[in-house]
Amino acid sequence: MEKCYDKQYQTIGFGSVDHCIKCRLGRSPTARSHRQFAIDWSTKDIPVEGEEQAIISNRAALVRAEVASDVGPEIGGSGLLHAYRAGYHSTVRWIESCSVDLILLFNGRIDILKGVVDAAIACGIDFMSYERSWFGDGLMLLPRENCLGLRHIHDMCRVVGGSELSDEDRIRAERIIASRVDRTGSNEWRDFQKRSEESGSDLVNQIGKAPKVLVLPSSNYEIWGHGDWQVEWADNFEAIDYLQAALGIPFEDFLIRGHPIWAQRVGVSFGNLADEHYRDYCARRGIRYVEPTSAIHTSALIEASDLVVLNAGSSVMEAVWRGKPVISLAASTYQTVGVCPTLLGPGQPIDLPDDATRRRQIVKFIHAMDRVAPTFVNHLKAMSSGEQQAYEGADFEDVFRQLDRDSLIVPGKNMAPVGVPIERRPSMVERARKLVKYGDR
Repeated sequence: MEKCYDKQYQTIGFGSVDHCIKCRLGRSPTARSHRQFAIDWSTKDIPVEGEEQAIISNRAALVRAEVASDVGPEIGGSGLLHAYRAGYHSTVRWIESCSVDLILLFNGRIDILKGVVDAAIACGIDFMSYERSWFGDGLMLLPRENCLGLRHIHDMCRVVGGSELSDEDRIRAERIIASRVDRTGSNEWRDFQKRSEESGSDLVNQIGKAPKVLVLPSSNYEIWGHGDWQVEWADNFEAIDYLQAALGIPFEDFLIRGHPIWAQRVGVSFGNLADEHYRDYCARRGIRYVEPTSAIHTSALIEASDLVVLNAGSSVMEAVWRGKPVISLAASTYQTVGVCPTLLGPGQPIDLPDDATRRRQIVKFIHAMDRVAPTFVNHLKAMSSGEQQAYEGADFEDVFRQLDRDSLIVPGKNMAPVGVPIERRPSMVERARKLVKYGDR
């Protein structure tokens, strides 16, 4: 049986049966009408121009690819391609038959949903993608972009980066940063800071001399093929080689810390490929490598280093707060806020802001991602990393104003008065889903 992306990515234990049951549980018979979107699987054999490139991040994510050789058309089989095609052609027919003028959809990256986005673009129909926000409050809504789009984030960060924050906004952002630095936990989707790891007081005994350059690589399989994230480097290893030559610092003074998530299951896969690639690279270059399973806490390594090198990772927050300069070797959400230089290819300047500038700008960035970017931040409050409490009074014109202005920054956004909590009991569908919970959490 062919399998869609979710079925291959998420299913654990019961094969394809448990996923299909839960997917069907999410369908509401009371909401069905002649205008309801439905997948026409008879269109799965009709090719779509550029289809393989459209689903490349799906193939990469299934194996948690790290370099180009990890990804091929055989990964995921024909199921991904057929799901994308069916999503695309079904959306075109739906738009034409129902005169659809706006599509609001989750994510927009995954096979069927990517097909919906591409069909909307081909038909000239507006769309907005939504996902959870970074810090839990509100929803991240991106006009005319899927969940990986950077255009609106970069525009917003330029504006907020050049503005002054109120004391209230500054204090809130600093509190979020402190929760990372002090390891008190947060509402981030994956929080590695709460892990019980060593303090790092005997770090020298564990890794030898302190590193001058600490490299904290991040996985990039989900952004595979997205134009906003393109760089000139063949991979992060080429970027590190270039940086080493530009800095003139011997590889023996570098240290690479394997990301803790590589030791964790995401969907059905562990990060073995990334771990193996970095392990091999470090052996060839004579770089010290700290494995993903190591009990050495990343914060101890940051504290001991002189310079932190990232490829878009969120450790920028902690590194800057600990007084360390940062260089990013890839596009990132914080690329335009002025917190660190970004090298998308060789020959770009390495201009490091001073410590005061870095701290000021990282606070602005966190404020932007916490309060400015999400919609309904006061009416959808995080109770945990996976739950929100809804409140009455949300102004849904906020959605349309962002679409009309093609911007995340619009007058009056998130300013509606907050009403009483909306009390609701979990539906039978929600209760059933919890009984057969699946995913990467």
